[in-house]
Amino acid sequence: MIIHEFYYNNDNRTLYIEFSTDEDGDNFYRVLNIIFEDVEYYSPEIIVEEDMEDIDEDFVKELIAQYGKENNLPEEKTL
Repeated sequence: MIIHEFYYNNDNRTLYIEFSTDEDGDNFYRVLNIIFEDVEYYSPEIIVEEDMEDIDEDFVKELIAQYGKENNLPEEKTL
């Protein structure tokens, strides 16, 4: 999995993630918007909103993996 971009928007309390599921440099990516309550639910560790500024790529990958166990990942888009 490749994380292209991620950021937390404090105004609408949403984590925006652009990622690819294949690491071979394909031309597709997915966009996932997760509200903070869902971040708490799928998070691999206990997290509070103040910590969202400090999350790293490994955290985001684990979050996507947990999310994908219970939900379909978003459709692929072309780069």
